[in-house]
Amino acid sequence: MTAADYRAALEKVLRTVVEPQAADIDDRGRFPREAISALGRAGILGLTLPTRLGGRGRGLAEAAHAVERVARCCGSTAAVLQAHFAATAVLARHAPPELLADIAAGTHLSTVALAEAGGNPLVPGGTSRAHGGVVDLHARKNWVVAAGEADSYVWSAPPLGPSGAATLWAVPAAAPGLCVPAAPDGVGLRGSASATVVADPVRVPDSAVLGADGAGAELVLTEVLPWWLALAAALATGLVEAVVRRSLDCATGPQPSWSRWQPPPTWQPDVRADLARMSLALDSLRLLLTDAVQAATWQRPDAQRRLLQVRATAGETAVRVAELGMKVCGQFAFRRDFGIERRFRDAHTAGYGQLPTDTALDHLGRVLCGLPLLS
Repeated sequence: MTAADYRAALEKVLRTVVEPQAADIDDRGRFPREAISALGRAGILGLTLPTRLGGRGRGLAEAAHAVERVARCCGSTAAVLQAHFAATAVLARHAPPELLADIAAGTHLSTVALAEAGGNPLVPGGTSRAHGGVVDLHARKNWVVAAGEADSYVWSAPPLGPSGAATLWAVPAAAPGLCVPAAPDGVGLRGSASATVVADPVRVPDSAVLGADGAGAELVLTEVLPWWLALAAALATGLVEAVVRRSLDCATGPQPSWSRWQPPPTWQPDVRADLARMSLALDSLRLLLTDAVQAATWQRPDAQRRLLQVRATAGETAVRVAELGMKVCGQFAFRRDFGIERRFRDAHTAGYGQLPTDTALDHLGRVLCGLPLLS
């Protein structure tokens, strides 16, 4: 699939499925199953798998573009796609061929389950115990996207042996002992099915290990985290783009009758200044994201720092621009059909998740101070 082919396929799904259903997904807090199925049929779920595995052979840049483009229409669908691509990054190297074939065919959705309450997402808590070819995993994973909807989870757990900080497992959704409580009625990204997943314990065969026992933390650092950071920034960029476009529509389009006694928005210096701030923030974020993706793709020495920078910057920028959009659009911003308040809520929620903005800032500080991320 060439760049032109995947973009054309993506645009068709956005136009016919994602955009028409975005408001309803948010209103009802329902999982975007139709959109994910359509993205699978269009080859987007298998976009980043190598061609030798049946995928489309595209990289992080194309994945970031897809997440950003989807986020302009529906933040919830973009969050699901972000988690799937991050999981696929490690599954592509270590999962069995039959699982990868399903991803390539667009019939398998995966997600990541790393974060736990009060802990470092790179150093999982809980317990792991092996017996008779079966492994029991005890843990409580927070902010798992597509919880109860995904077909598999890339799950981090303490190592079975004495060495290493973590081990990764491919946990099927049907694995015994996996409990997904009812998803909370969240404020933003309401259709992403983000919830806490409990394993008390979940039982998987010892063959479900991804990589070697004890090597999970390194796999997260080198394979999962770069994708998660870049795609989280791409999601935020898409939300910012949507807010800027709707704000310009509001300022330059037909004005309501009740505003006829005041100057048009484009004649007001404070409105023009806010629009300029929003546009500048979007362009700056795009430059940072492009640089971070290039750094990761070419494995530049500064890649980790650039990825952490863009994750932290994107989270804060999305919130700031969404707040300016509420200000610029005035009464229109509070109308659900206009779409600004949905992006406002999504932007605030997107700052949390498996690796929230505050954690990205802490990790960036560690990198700047020469401290290890795994401590």
